[in-house]
Amino acid sequence: MRELAGRSNTTFAGSTLSRPDGSLRLAKPLLTFRNRRNIWFSQQACCGQDPRTLRCDGSTEMRISTARLRVLHFDWRSSATRDFIALFGGVVLASLLAHFYGLGPRLAQLGQRYVDPILGDIIFIVFVAFSLSIGLTIFSVRRYRELARGTDAQAITEGEVRDLAGRDPLTGLPNRSLFDDTLDVCVGLATDTHQVAVLMLGLDGLKRIKDMHGHAAVDKALCEFATRLADILRKDGLLARTGGDEFGIVLPNISSLEDPANLARRIVVSAVDSFAIETGVAELNLGIGIAIAPLDAVTPHELVRRAERALYRAQGDGRSRVCFFEPNMDMHVERRINIERELRSAIATDIIEPHYQPMVSLVSNRIVGFEALARWENKTWGHIPPDVFIPIAEETGLINALGDQLFRRACLDATAWPRTFSLAFNISPVQLRDSALGERIILILEQTGFSPHRLEIEITESAFLESNGAAKIVIDELRQAGVRIALDDFGTGYATLSQLLSFRLDKIKIDRSFVSHLNDSTDSRVIVRAILGLAEGFGLTTTAEGVEDERQLVYLVSNGCTEGQGYLFSGPVPAAGIPALLNREASRGPVPEDGARNPHA
Repeated sequence: MRELAGRSNTTFAGSTLSRPDGSLRLAKPLLTFRNRRNIWFSQQACCGQDPRTLRCDGSTEMRISTARLRVLHFDWRSSATRDFIALFGGVVLASLLAHFYGLGPRLAQLGQRYVDPILGDIIFIVFVAFSLSIGLTIFSVRRYRELARGTDAQAITEGEVRDLAGRDPLTGLPNRSLFDDTLDVCVGLATDTHQVAVLMLGLDGLKRIKDMHGHAAVDKALCEFATRLADILRKDGLLARTGGDEFGIVLPNISSLEDPANLARRIVVSAVDSFAIETGVAELNLGIGIAIAPLDAVTPHELVRRAERALYRAQGDGRSRVCFFEPNMDMHVERRINIERELRSAIATDIIEPHYQPMVSLVSNRIVGFEALARWENKTWGHIPPDVFIPIAEETGLINALGDQLFRRACLDATAWPRTFSLAFNISPVQLRDSALGERIILILEQTGFSPHRLEIEITESAFLESNGAAKIVIDELRQAGVRIALDDFGTGYATLSQLLSFRLDKIKIDRSFVSHLNDSTDSRVIVRAILGLAEGFGLTTTAEGVEDERQLVYLVSNGCTEGQGYLFSGPVPAAGIPALLNREASRGPVPEDGARNPHA
């Protein structure tokens, strides 16, 4: 049956929601046949009726009953025959489809083969029904095209067909198709007093697990997470796997907003604890976005879209969070679209420019180089911070063009500096996935005449882990050309020391989050001292980022930090502002011999 998976198309689909007494509360059709003939059943004909005695409007009922098949069948040629409903319970509706496809009004068992009269393919026509704990039955008729002529139709079981039709093969949860069908019915019933909640869940960290532990570890973590979710949800709603790292929950009848909020909090607390895998323990973060019908949307598509916007906000800061949809999220998405459009124009016209923040030797108290930082002044919005437009560039595939453009300008600017000054340039994790990056960097160095020995490429810990092996190719190529490699934001990622050392680093940059708390946090002081000791032991240069006051500087100098960077020395300046910085430094005169121990020198 695996050879049939993924090769099906839904011939018709529909759903019913039953009352406790078994009568139909809602019957919702979605019936589109391949030759464009449409059939539907009416709400008036179905609602409130017992499906066992339901008749199709304007037709003569023909009831076919066997142990495996029970359908209401009628004459397709009658113009008055527009409505029908099938009985449920995981039975086959193949006789109906066989008749429709011109194969004769014969009874068919589960998995019976037919020859498609149009394409000539051997197909299986099956009826699948899922009765959910919330009183909802989702049904569909599906056609499976046989791929292997030797497939034994009798070996196809009803359970296998059900799994293909509505189950995620890895976790066993309902799949996106069943999730959408369920939501379609529930949203159709939603009122101000009968609200429906959708929770979209996004896991963060699976790629890190895959890179460190392999695909099997990811599958194990997903299955364990699905089990935990099912245990928490029980029978309160429908849980489905809607994508690779996404899950969806439908709560069909909430009494207040506290219902989905409490469920989400329980999930965050209980479902994303450490995952035990064969090669160790895996950590994941979870974002949950929630939207309510009809409060936030009145259609299933819009409800999911708004829950996903809330999920996007929840995942924004990299921690496990829960967010309800808010109207300003629509404004946020619209602004993002506008920024993307403006970003494309800015790259095409080369108006995003590098500014430069000095790196100062804490030994000589002199500038030894500059880090290039992207700056964008937009006519409409003014200054747009890099943490706004860089992620958009990464998500839209613009980052390589933007990065190459900024790097070329920085190299041209740096050729005017003293030859002892270095240029530090950041490479994003997305850029580093491109194994051709090293060649492009070297080509730009050759074209601009900037020496590779004066270049420092800064890479974050996450870039090492997310590059799928391309990082080592790029770094080895750059090192062979004489480029130095600096590890940016050290201590904020998940890389092991052995992984980091395998890249043969030249410098460690201490993240500003540690430096900013040196004056008031014992933990930060201990961490910084440990990083400095580690770097000294391996013969690495260290740069402390975000140095803003003299107390921080004194601590860094006394513990052997070799370089500092921050507003205590200077903020980023455009290329035209660098001569003034150098003139100001020159006016201070020579550095005293004890300058290494005197931060005020």
